[in-house]
Formats: sequence, structure tokens, C-alpha cells
Amino acid sequence: FFIMGVEQVDASNACIPPTHPLTFQALPLPTASRGETIFLDGEGGRLNDNDNKHAPLIMYAWGKLIVVREIELNNTKTTTACASSSHVGPSGAPSTSGFVYRGHSAPVTAAKFSPAGTYVASGDSKGKLRIWAWDHEEHLPKIELQILAGPIKDISWDFEGKRIVVIGDGCQSPENAKVVQWDTGVKCGDLSAHARKKGSSCAFRPCRPMRIATGGAEDATVLFHKGPPFQRVVGDGIVSEKCHERGAIHSLRYNKDGSVLASAGTDGSVCFYEGKDMKLIKKVEKVHKSSIFSCAWNRNGTHVLTCGADGFARLVDATSGEIVHEWDVALAQLGDENGRTKVPMGAMLLGCAFIKGDVPIAVGFNGQIVLLSVPSSIGLSSSAEVIDKSLVITGHQAPISAMTFGAPGANIIYTADTDGVIVEWDGLTGTPKGRVKNIGEEDLDLTGKVHAGATITSLAFSTESSKLYSAGWDDFIRISQGQNCVDKIKMEAQPNAMTCGTSLVVVMTVNGLVLVKDEVISELIRLPYTATAVCISKDDSMLYVSGDDCNIFIYTVSSSDSANPLSESHVIKGGHLKAVQSIALSHDGTKLAAADSRDVCVYSTTDYSTIISKGRWCFHTQRIACLTWSPDDSVLASGGNDDDIFLWNIQKKMRRIHYRFAHRGGITGLRFVGGNATDGSGDMMLVSAGNDGCLNFWDVKEDVNKKFK
Repeated sequence: FFIMGVEQVDASNACIPPTHPLTFQALPLPTASRGETIFLDGEGGRLNDNDNKHAPLIMYAWGKLIVVREIELNNTKTTTACASSSHVGPSGAPSTSGFVYRGHSAPVTAAKFSPAGTYVASGDSKGKLRIWAWDHEEHLPKIELQILAGPIKDISWDFEGKRIVVIGDGCQSPENAKVVQWDTGVKCGDLSAHARKKGSSCAFRPCRPMRIATGGAEDATVLFHKGPPFQRVVGDGIVSEKCHERGAIHSLRYNKDGSVLASAGTDGSVCFYEGKDMKLIKKVEKVHKSSIFSCAWNRNGTHVLTCGADGFARLVDATSGEIVHEWDVALAQLGDENGRTKVPMGAMLLGCAFIKGDVPIAVGFNGQIVLLSVPSSIGLSSSAEVIDKSLVITGHQAPISAMTFGAPGANIIYTADTDGVIVEWDGLTGTPKGRVKNIGEEDLDLTGKVHAGATITSLAFSTESSKLYSAGWDDFIRISQGQNCVDKIKMEAQPNAMTCGTSLVVVMTVNGLVLVKDEVISELIRLPYTATAVCISKDDSMLYVSGDDCNIFIYTVSSSDSANPLSESHVIKGGHLKAVQSIALSHDGTKLAAADSRDVCVYSTTDYSTIISKGRWCFHTQRIACLTWSPDDSVLASGGNDDDIFLWNIQKKMRRIHYRFAHRGGITGLRFVGGNATDGSGDMMLVSAGNDGCLNFWDVKEDVNKKFK
């Protein structure tokens, strides 16, 4: 409902509840659209910049979520995912490496910290401006406004933290930019509209007298306003509005003291204006051969960082206008010192910023965050951090669709997403080690889409061959070793799930089952029902398959009979009222867990009697996508499309542990670390992956001891 034009909003589910035992989050990468600027905010405000307790921050959007990521400058994180970080989070609690805000109902397009660092203003594609608390443990919203008719493209605070200017697409509305009071939403003047009501960037002068600059998305014009109340400055012969030759003004930024304004746009040039009178100081042409999508000032206001579609980032001296340094960011991601002849797919740079310590970063179309090394001879500032070599932070840009672990004790986690990307993680620290690549295509494509952009439905790791199998909707099973995809197998039908014992891989397709051993594929085994989930014993002898008829079929696997390798030994009937969606065998092989869209049931594998029947563990409200047993088989964890994780215990059937809002969009992967950790810390460390692109680590030991012991 509305009061005085201000929408009152529900604060629930804006973040993971602070009472949950979340110890670490591996965060997704920025969402990118080709030719669209990626907003990055590395300022963090005074709260986050004034001491060593807070790590350097970078804020960006991932779909409907806002991600605030902590940056490890030395890339030598040694703290385990289950240990408390030396840094603190926004509310003073131990850091979990970052934060994900989930308060928007539409894709987020811009977000900025307030000068104090205590609030964040964020806008989305529906034109809503939302202001919420950063330093509160529940991140409560201050206000939400329907401020524009179309998408918000940029946001800027005034230096007092009292006013906010936003710009974007006005659609049929007469305004494409507004300046309002931060706490009431009351307008502070009238800003002139750009051609076709399309704006792309805005900047608030960080001192008095106040000025606002707005950039057009199609008219190559910078409009200047003075106030408050704000109105356009025209006709005095000083203001320079048409300094760019064509296209959009992608980025407008004031330096720290407000003495100079920089603009960058489609024509590849950077213009510098006098901050107060808005007179053109100089124009530096051909900084890039193509469009410049973003620019950012260092803390001292002496240099401007730019990034363009040519895959380069450049540092411009604001006084002389000279390019003092450049980085081939695409080459840094390729890890090749021999150079390149063209821009690889995914290398187009769409965003850049300086983070705490005056470290420049750049983000490309593939979403990877690159920390750029600056020669000490340039002298950005006396407090600038120096990194010896450019560092690449990788991860997922799309929802995670599958997860599995590497060899026992190897501390390796593999995840895959709906874009066909596979990422290898350090399971001990939770940091990404790199993306899996197709051999021979490294210099042509930086997007890392192993499955050609198709959704990867399942991952399985063979401990005998130390190979990773991935099944995708491109109808291929791809085989990888380390971070290299070395082989592929064409499937007759679309694969939807996969399981692996010791050496046998079973692929569940829409038409039946396929067995893969030593990279030799069997004939398609057709079933009289549609399979919905599959699971195999460790010794490859027993196969469990659930069907759309609500039954679970148990097969004996024969290694000698190649013509008919499966023989049905039993059918569990009447255990479920709805089709089973996931099944999991306990580590000792004595118990089989099965779940549908409501019930979690457990059966004995000796006589297939029911241990936990339907109607007992029935608290999920949507499809239960994954099940996993703890290393000692005492705890069963379930995750569903309802965003919830439940922990169950067979000895305490009436009790449960409930973690609400674990992942926005649902849980797609769930495993106890167990033997995957060499230090023995993983017995009650739960790892979950979800449609929010996050990989979460939960230390559930204390909750399990309280509830089940």
C-alpha cells in the first residue's frame, strides 16, 4: 500500500537471517549485458574505509540481487570456510566474505553506498528506488519509491547524504532524471530530460556549491544543474554540453574534492570539466579505439581509470591528459604473455572502479573481476596497495544447477550453472580456483561455456579415474580432468541426471538410462516409466531409480552381461503420493532416503521396510531437489525449491532443524564436507548451492548437538 506516494515494503527475506550458522559465502559474479555498463561501487563510505577491520568492498548486481563482495588483495586466503574471518561484516559480526541483498523484485540496475557507508540506495529495471540500511544486521529498508517509469541506470548521493539523484529511461513520462530527499522522497528541483527521455549516467558534486551532471544515452550531451532547488544551467557561454561527438555518455564522475568532472562515452574520448562552472578543461581523444563504458577516479583525484570494448583498461593523468598505463585485461585472463590478435568472446570490459587501497579493478562481459597491478612509479597515492600481478576472481554469472565433490581429501568442489560453465573451488577456503575450459578454445572464448551455453543438469566425479563427468542440455556428456575438458560423448536423448559409484557412471535421460564405464557407452536402456532420479551404490552393484509413478525401482547391475546389464530386484510401492524428485543412499549403504515435493522418507536397504514414512517429515512446501547424509549417517539434510534447508535425525523423528531463506530461488546442491576435508573439520560442515549463484558453507555442529543429542 502507499502513503504519500511512498510504498511501504516488507523487510522479510531481504537477507539470510543472522541467526543461521552461515560461516562463508562464495558469491556470484556481476550480471552483464553486451554493450551495457556494469555498475560498480568500490567506495564503501566512511564506515568501511576508515579502519583495517573492514576488507575492501565492491558492490554490483546479480539479477535481482545486490552483491557486496570482500576483496582479498593478496589472493592468499588461508582462513578455512568454517573459521571466523579476521574482518568484520556490516553489523560488526564476523565476516562471511561478503553479503547478498535480496530486497528487489526486479533486476537491479544500479546501487551506491551513502557517503557515511551506513545506507545503500539501489534501483531496478522497473524504476523503483530502494534505500536500505547497510550497518543493520537485518538490513531494514528506509524507503521505497516508484521514481521513474523505466529502468534506473545510475544513482549518486550528495556529499551530505541527504539527497539522491537518479537517471534512467523515462519511457512515456516527462522525466528521465530526478533528485529527491533520501528519507522522504520529496523532489529537490526539476532536472532537464535528455533526447527520447533516455539518460545513462549522473554525478553529484561532493561539495558546495552543489551541482548535478546528467549524461544522455543517445544525444551525446552532458546537462548541468545547480541548486538546490536544482535547475538546468544554460546560456551563460561557459557551460560545455556537447563535447562528445556521438552516442551515449556512459559514465560521469566527480573527483574527491569536486574540482573536476570526467565524462566518457561511445566516441572513445574522455572529457574533463571544471567542477563548479562546468567549463571544458580538456578533451582527451581516442583513449580507446571503441566505446568507453565506465570511468573512475582514484582517491586523490589525480588519475582516471577507463575501460572499453577493446578489452583494455587505461589510466589517464587528469592534469596532462596522457595515458600513463594500460592493461590488456583479456590477456591477464588468458594467462598468456605472447599477446593476442583480437578481442576474445567475453573480454569486452563493461565496468571499472577503485577499491579501498586505491587498487583498480575491471569487469568484463564474462563477469570475471580482475584486480589490476599498478607500477609503483605512477604513484596513485601514498596509501595505495601494490599487487605484483593482476589477479582474476572467477565464479558463476548464472544460477548454479549442479554440484559435486572431487576425490576424498582433495578439498575440491565442482559447480556448474545454467550457462554451461563449470567452476573448480578450493573446498577448504571456499575460493574459486578457475573455470573448466575446452581444450583448444582458450584464446577464442573467455566465457568458459563448456556446454556451449546449455544448462548443465548434473555433475559426477569418478574417484577411480579422477575424471569429472558433466551432463548438459546440449545432449553431450563432457569429461574433464582438472580444469580442462578432454573428451565428450554424444547422447541419443537429453540427459537430466547422473550418478557415479566407483567406476560406473549412470546417466538418466528423458528416454531411459545409459551406462558409461571407461568412457565406453552402453546402448540406451528403455524403461516402462519416466525416470525422475537415480542413485548407485559405492561398489556399482545396486542401482536405485525413482519414477513418475511414485515408485522406486531397485536394480542389480551386472558387469558381465553387456546385453542386459540391469535386472530388477525389488520395487518400493506406496511410499509416496507424488513423484519422487531426489534419492540418496547412506554412506554405509543400509538406508535409502527419498523425497518428493512434500515428504522425505527413509527405507532400509536390507528388506526395504519403511523407517520414516510419508506424513512424518513433510515440512517442505515445494519440490525437494537434493538430499545428503552426514558422514556418520546420523543426520539427513534436504533442500528444496522453497529456499529452505531441513536437517533430520532418525533417532529423533519428531525434531527438525530449519534454515529459512537459505538460497533465493531454491537449493540445487547439498553435501556434507565430510572426508573431502583433510583436517577433519567437515563432519558437520554443510555446503549448499542454489539458484542465487551462491555457494554457502554452514557449520551446523552446534545446532545438531542442541537439537538431536
